[in-house]
Amino acid sequence: MKILSIDVGIKNLAFCLFDKDIETNSFKIKKWDIVNICQPEVFNCVFIDKKKNVICNKPAKFKKECKFFCLKHSKQQPYKIPTSELKYSFINKQKNQKLIEIAEKYSIKYDQNAKKSHLIESIHKDLENNFLQEISSVNASKVDLITIGSNLKDKFNLLFSEEDVINYVIIENQISPIASRMKTIQGMIVQYFIMSNIKADNIEFVSASNKLKVVSNNGCDNTVNKITYGDRKKMGIEKCLEIITTEERFNNKTEYFNKHNKKDDLADSFLQGIWFINDRKL
Repeated sequence: MKILSIDVGIKNLAFCLFDKDIETNSFKIKKWDIVNICQPEVFNCVFIDKKKNVICNKPAKFKKECKFFCLKHSKQQPYKIPTSELKYSFINKQKNQKLIEIAEKYSIKYDQNAKKSHLIESIHKDLENNFLQEISSVNASKVDLITIGSNLKDKFNLLFSEEDVINYVIIENQISPIASRMKTIQGMIVQYFIMSNIKADNIEFVSASNKLKVVSNNGCDNTVNKITYGDRKKMGIEKCLEIITTEERFNNKTEYFNKHNKKDDLADSFLQGIWFINDRKL
């Protein structure tokens, strides 16, 4: 039996795919991750730590010649890190005096008698040769729904290509009147599983409040009331960590969770799934 728990998001759509082990008759985590459906591809740092023989793999901030680096490892490259005043859009709007100041500040060679167009060209050329290129972040609120839907389809196709059947797809229900965009994405997720080759036996919307319930070992839930958004996120992370460290079936995910920079969203999808399993006595 497989259960896919989804916490709806745009830049941080979290999911946890549980798979029931036949031998132990208990659920284990098969896949657990965050998906960014704002853009078709998210690049990660390719820096290799030679001592540990591992790839950094953190979200990249800069790139050069098809190689991507996080901020920390960008500083270790033989290229300079560009500042805000070195953005092409900024440079192209400046007058001669400001362009000369920029060239002097960053030791960029230029002809003192050059016209504005030639000064800009000199700065652009130096940026291409000696600076890393910043990876532009995407504003989630400005990405159109068609792009989001297309990205969701492509990424889900890759993530769940090996899944023929998912017995339960549970999705956090979006009920806020100001969350119409998120409600639309919720519908896109449902439509994906209706139309894809994956046989989703049951698709259900579940209340976000279920993530707040403290899941005890015997399957009983105690609703936690009157807490702030920040407290709820902190409590979710703590509860998730408690479960994956104390229950042997989840121990292999402890290091992964501790190193992840979006623990709150991972915890939400995990706890939602755990609540569902206990609530349905699966």
